[in-house]
Amino acid sequence: MSRILTIAVNDLRLMLKDRSSLFWVFIAPFLWVGLFGHISGSNDASAIRISLGVVMGEETPLATHFRDLLEAENFDLTRMPPQAADAGAAGEAADEAPPRTLTIPAGFEEAVRARKEIHLRFFQKKDANAQASFAAKVAIHRAVVRLLAGEALGGMKPEDDLIRVESSWAGVRKVPSGLDQAMPGNLVMFVMLSTLIYGSAVLATERRRGTVARLATTPATRSDLILGKLGGRALVASVQVAVFLAMGFTLFRVDWGSSPLGLAAVLVPLILCAGAFGLLGGTLFSSPEASAGIAVVMSLVMSAMGGCWWPMEILPRWLQAAGHAFPTAWAMDGLHEIMAWGGGVGDVIGTAAVLLLFALGAFAVAVRRLDPAA
Repeated sequence: MSRILTIAVNDLRLMLKDRSSLFWVFIAPFLWVGLFGHISGSNDASAIRISLGVVMGEETPLATHFRDLLEAENFDLTRMPPQAADAGAAGEAADEAPPRTLTIPAGFEEAVRARKEIHLRFFQKKDANAQASFAAKVAIHRAVVRLLAGEALGGMKPEDDLIRVESSWAGVRKVPSGLDQAMPGNLVMFVMLSTLIYGSAVLATERRRGTVARLATTPATRSDLILGKLGGRALVASVQVAVFLAMGFTLFRVDWGSSPLGLAAVLVPLILCAGAFGLLGGTLFSSPEASAGIAVVMSLVMSAMGGCWWPMEILPRWLQAAGHAFPTAWAMDGLHEIMAWGGGVGDVIGTAAVLLLFALGAFAVAVRRLDPAA
């Protein structure tokens, strides 16, 4: 065991002495997380603004008050001309018009005060975001209830509410965005990227220089050598994971979920998987340049297909299925389950098992190809 640990620690020490490795492990993650987190939007649902056009059929005090109640919701309101209601109903809404339009019809105040039924017309374009439209309808209903309650009970201002309602919908999971997507996505990408590049290139270099062959002449057995090399790559991946965890806790204030064991159940198999793939890469090519080049390409392909750059939920189902041919997709599933959807250990057991199968498969092939005498 001590020989395995010595080989592993020595590989980690060599990595930490390499300046390019230091950049990709310690510096690049900060840049990428900040960039991707900004591009993919905010985590705070209260900060998300929904575009809504409002057609005022009348300018009465009650209609104006209703518009003000809508403005108190998360809407970016745009005043629309009266003809926009007819154009929207006919499917002729202009391209520059908001994706959703609400018409407050003429006779609105009179009907409300007389307790008569009146219809608010809600129109949405074909390409309008379905989730935003659903949220818009809920917000409109809140404004209607507030208006009617205010008429019945007296003036009710949104800022004076003593009761806050948090809504959730069974079976509907939010699509991760902002740092909820960027942090796990970049964690998985950089763990695979740094481990594959470093692990593949260094092992290929050692094989070319005869370092591996010389190790075979020491008291270390072939098993010690293979497990030590795997351990070295796993240590590199562990350092990368530790960097992301520390960065998330301190700098970006990321919510890593309520289940530390569940998080570990995903990250440990991911580390082993990255280490096994890094070991495999070094056995496939004798040239360090070729090993590193292929490692970069494969890491980026796995990251794109696995949902590291964008949420898998926005992709067609056939592409989501294809992405699960790579361990990155399974790792993202597990991290989203823990971080974004409140899951625990029991929810990620299947994901962890699949990642371990990827690791075992890559390790088995690497063992067959790693000949210390080569």
